[in-house]
Amino acid sequence: MKAAFILTALIGSGLAHPGMDGVLSELRKRQFQPSTGLLGDLKTLPDSGLSTTGKAIKAILQGTGNPIDTATTYTAPSGGKDAAACKADRCCIWKYIANDMRTAMFDASSGTCTDIARGAIRLGFHDAAAWNTSIAGGGADGSILLSGSEMSRTENLALASVGTQMQTWFNTYKSYGISMADLIQLGAKVGAGSCPGGPRIRFFIGRTDNPNPAPTGLLPPPFFTAQQLIDNFGNKTIGPGGLVALLGAHTASKQTQVDTTKIGAPQDSTPGKWDQKYFVETLDANAPSTIVKFQSDINVATSPATSPIWQQFLSNKSAWDKAYAAEYIRMSLLGFQDINGMAECTKVMPSVLT
Repeated sequence: MKAAFILTALIGSGLAHPGMDGVLSELRKRQFQPSTGLLGDLKTLPDSGLSTTGKAIKAILQGTGNPIDTATTYTAPSGGKDAAACKADRCCIWKYIANDMRTAMFDASSGTCTDIARGAIRLGFHDAAAWNTSIAGGGADGSILLSGSEMSRTENLALASVGTQMQTWFNTYKSYGISMADLIQLGAKVGAGSCPGGPRIRFFIGRTDNPNPAPTGLLPPPFFTAQQLIDNFGNKTIGPGGLVALLGAHTASKQTQVDTTKIGAPQDSTPGKWDQKYFVETLDANAPSTIVKFQSDINVATSPATSPIWQQFLSNKSAWDKAYAAEYIRMSLLGFQDINGMAECTKVMPSVLT
């Protein structure tokens, strides 16, 4: 927050003196900068060879496209999911799935998101993030549930309930040609949007499933230093700003393994909502004793390399929402090659909850 204030003040004052350009440049570097590396076939295809969806995703990956869409809506054609009109629309079946997910992920009586929502957010991360640029295999390919072994890994043990629910949805809808990989990533996006205040992130389909287990050791543990996390995410094409934005999903988290004396404890005091209390309370020595702070989160919040970005998101929710949406779209595409062949189905996403 201090760095952002200084930068605004310096620019607004119109002051200039020797060395000022260097100061401004350094301050800008410490504010959020989107990850911009391309993925999959977008790295090699010329613009002239891109589909409409390919162009849209490329713009988002390069930090120029809008990753949030609150306006596009859709009503499934009459006749149900087996109607010819529904089968003719590649996105139609996903409307039924998204509606099922919203019902399970939002508790209307309390006005908060459920454990299925927070589990779905984490499941999406854990499927996609088991990948980096130096390996073949892994990424957002559904293997976390299809391989038969990934869910037994220590880092995935707490995902058993949401894994069971996701498998139930897959069994219900797989005859309609959906992939587990797309289903998991839809769940992560509906999960975030089912926490009041969460963004309505654009949704793309076309991922292919992979039954082979992802490589081990690619998900960062909750005790990493800030630099270890920066390096880990950097190897996934996600910069320091993207790291901070994505960590913000801990606003809806409840932990089970870091502090076994507080199983089910949240990481901020309002885990049923998508707000900035995680950014505030991670830094607050007087935060409620009922929450659990990961040492890795504290490290990122206080590191000179990332603390100015942390402060920026702490004071500007719309900036964080947009950054999170863009970086999560990137996350949801890791390891997948045929991005240009994907289809956009954002229209099926449930409405924003306030």
